[in-house]
Amino acid sequence: MFCEARAFASSLDPLIMTPERRSYTLDSTLETVDKSEQAATEVATETGFGEDEVLQIAMAVREAAVNAVLHGNAYDPEKKVRLEFERTGHDLVITIRDQGRGLDLAKVPDPLAPENLLKTSGRGGFPVNLKTSTRQVDGVTIVDCSGRITLGEGSIVLRDNVKDLLAKGQKKLVLNLGDVNYIDSSGIGELVSAYTTVKNQGGELKLLNLTKKVHDLLQITKLYTVFDVKEDEAAAVKAFR
Repeated sequence: MFCEARAFASSLDPLIMTPERRSYTLDSTLETVDKSEQAATEVATETGFGEDEVLQIAMAVREAAVNAVLHGNAYDPEKKVRLEFERTGHDLVITIRDQGRGLDLAKVPDPLAPENLLKTSGRGGFPVNLKTSTRQVDGVTIVDCSGRITLGEGSIVLRDNVKDLLAKGQKKLVLNLGDVNYIDSSGIGELVSAYTTVKNQGGELKLLNLTKKVHDLLQITKLYTVFDVKEDEAAAVKAFR
């Protein structure tokens, strides 16, 4: 039995599309998440969506694939994930099916509800590469991040880095995200976790140099006003005084 998640995407500009379907049967592995995102990017681009729309579609598909692999099939090698793209009329219909037990949508908490904003999971749910380096500026620890903060290596690197800094007594932290080009829901969860962990230990954490993509994601998840976001490093450091 397959459980499915379906998304509809429409281009802003009218397009004439002949009916076309592309279908994949994938294993329940993290590699499937990457393959799903790549396929979504290709199909959305071919369909004529703009750059921002392509990013949003690819992210939605990736999150659905994470749910299918991690929560639906629970990495069961005997279970498969089916991914389908269908272009019909002016719509792009994307369907992802897993072979899990399914869920009751009425019981799924709203991730945008105020009481759920600071929860570190539940936004949907990539093995990816995140590199960090730290430096000190007037008693403030700047963590320079580059790459992607996502399910897997990226979120673990950030989590361990923050824990190590707190263990050393460094509680004035700035995450410089200027070279972070992608964050998924797990990455957002790690940012929230870092924020609450630092705060609970009497410290402060600020975000610096958000790219447009990261800025927009924080706006969509209503977390932009939760974090103290700075555009200038000197201003971020001065804000601790």
